[in-house]
Amino acid sequence: MSALGLSSRGFKIGSCMFGNHGSKMGSVKQIVHDGDTVDARLNDNIGIRFLGIDSAEVSIPLPGSTFVSLKNDRWDTFFTSGQWRTGLNFDAGLLQHLDERIGNGHDVAPNHARHADRAQRALEETIQNDLNLSGKKAAEFVMFMAFAHEFLDGTGRLLCYLNSADTNFDDPAVAEAVTKLSYNERQMASGAALPYFIWPNIQPFLLGSPFAPANIRPETFWKTVKGSSKLKNARKNVLTARNAGKGVFDPADPLRLEPSELRFISRRKPPTRYVIDLSKPGDNHLLAPHKYFQIPNPEDRLYVPAEYVLLFEHLGWAVEGV
Repeated sequence: MSALGLSSRGFKIGSCMFGNHGSKMGSVKQIVHDGDTVDARLNDNIGIRFLGIDSAEVSIPLPGSTFVSLKNDRWDTFFTSGQWRTGLNFDAGLLQHLDERIGNGHDVAPNHARHADRAQRALEETIQNDLNLSGKKAAEFVMFMAFAHEFLDGTGRLLCYLNSADTNFDDPAVAEAVTKLSYNERQMASGAALPYFIWPNIQPFLLGSPFAPANIRPETFWKTVKGSSKLKNARKNVLTARNAGKGVFDPADPLRLEPSELRFISRRKPPTRYVIDLSKPGDNHLLAPHKYFQIPNPEDRLYVPAEYVLLFEHLGWAVEGV
């Protein structure tokens, strides 16, 4: 079994083993720290979902079926036959947007599969390059994780920013240069992945506690945005990738459907997150979920889950386009 997952009752579950004491597994006495703390280690692999980015899907549930590779002809038929639209109870404006993206459906699924392969290869090459530069064996290579507000997603994957640990490199200057950007940010900068900023899992792109009223009220929220160099640089890097025609922005083969769009077509459920337009500093509106595409550039979108909208409204935001 996997180390973490989702139970049939909807809460996150996992398994672990006695933690190490020195170089060996500890005894009960050695792993029990006090009356409410023990040392443990995971006994299996654990998935990590990168925060702040979204790359093309390798496979996803085909409506009426299970997970199917985007390379499978069934996905191609799903789009070219127009089945994707059957019974899809979405807002008319959103359907029109998807119609324009999908067209006659030709090459939509293969296009997504190609970009999924490119994103996977880009990440593999980045990590391999770091490993080669470190001079370490894979068993010695340490990856650094930084967490935001939520630690786990709905399927039990860790939600974090991942990078090579600076301790992998003997030369401090090399360590600083290599680890300046996390793998999340490097995928964005290369055009391998789209930005996908979701509040409150927004640190380190936005400074401070996401729930501090001063970081939510429109007038002070925009000051935080202006002063957050990580967010500014990430958005700038995506713009640079677009202007250079890299990855998903390749003018000869641009990504036809955003990964999130493919997911809500797959799930037959419309988007539910409201959106702040980061290109409009000073604005105090939350755009309705089905109008996200009215903000054309993904680096300008900050998504806000529906459960937090009342908090935003209480602190001065207004919902637009419902």
